[in-house]
Amino acid sequence: MGRLRIKKKEKVIPFRETMAYRLLLILSSGIVFIVMFVQATAALRAGNRAALIISSIFGVLAAIALFYNGGQARYARVSEHASKRMRRR
Repeated sequence: MGRLRIKKKEKVIPFRETMAYRLLLILSSGIVFIVMFVQATAALRAGNRAALIISSIFGVLAAIALFYNGGQARYARVSEHASKRMRRR
């Protein structure tokens, strides 16, 4: 029998630093932006000024979060296993 090879364990990356976390933030910000856009247009048609202002503010904040998280996604870390899979394709 030959020698047994000891596999090195892959370093564990905290979830907040991963690409999946950033993509979840981008997706949730996009969904909030779309919902607030629909709410703003409904409030505009109904003539409800307070609802229009509130939904517009949340829509702008969601758009800012969308662009911020999109910019931060380039700094997200990917595990070695996932990067090897991406290189193979």
